[in-house]
Amino acid sequence: MPTIKNVCVFCGSNHGLDPAFKQQTEALGHYLAAHHHPVVYGGGKEGLMGTIAESTMAAGGEVIGIIPTFLKQMDLAETNVTKLIETATMDERKDEMLRQADAFIVLPGGFGTFEEFTTMLSWSQLNVHQKPIALFNINHYFDSLVEMMQTCCDQGFAPQANMDLFIDANTIDDIFAQFDSFHHQLPYKYTN
Repeated sequence: MPTIKNVCVFCGSNHGLDPAFKQQTEALGHYLAAHHHPVVYGGGKEGLMGTIAESTMAAGGEVIGIIPTFLKQMDLAETNVTKLIETATMDERKDEMLRQADAFIVLPGGFGTFEEFTTMLSWSQLNVHQKPIALFNINHYFDSLVEMMQTCCDQGFAPQANMDLFIDANTIDDIFAQFDSFHHQLPYKYTN
């Protein structure tokens, strides 16, 4: 497993109703700063996106925001970051996030967060990348999503081994312990 430096954080542009979502996002920002992991994220200033940027910067960490120009033009970008990268499209944003990151942590969020997670997961199963992906399953937020993915395997739409392509964890320490032991392995071979 290559050394993890930059960590991409996918998360919502809202805070959600459970106060633990914001509290744990702040704790993650402080942890990443303290352990010298620059944060790569979607560049927004609202919701948990703003929280991860603000908490990491406040703790002395580095933050790389990646945002499409049209969202920046809507005044949605967080400018108090180490570096802000503009992309032409949402797809280019995900490509740049993949390029910049060594690992991914998925916080609670909405449809966009789910899409980012499933994109990176599907790219992992296609061997486009071999980077670890963790669901930060705060207060069981992702339980039903994990259950649906298990149903997908049970019904023959994915091999059971693909469930090992992501980490389901409910603490920051558990995420990083599993990052340390993560091994990308597919039940079949793809050539890129």
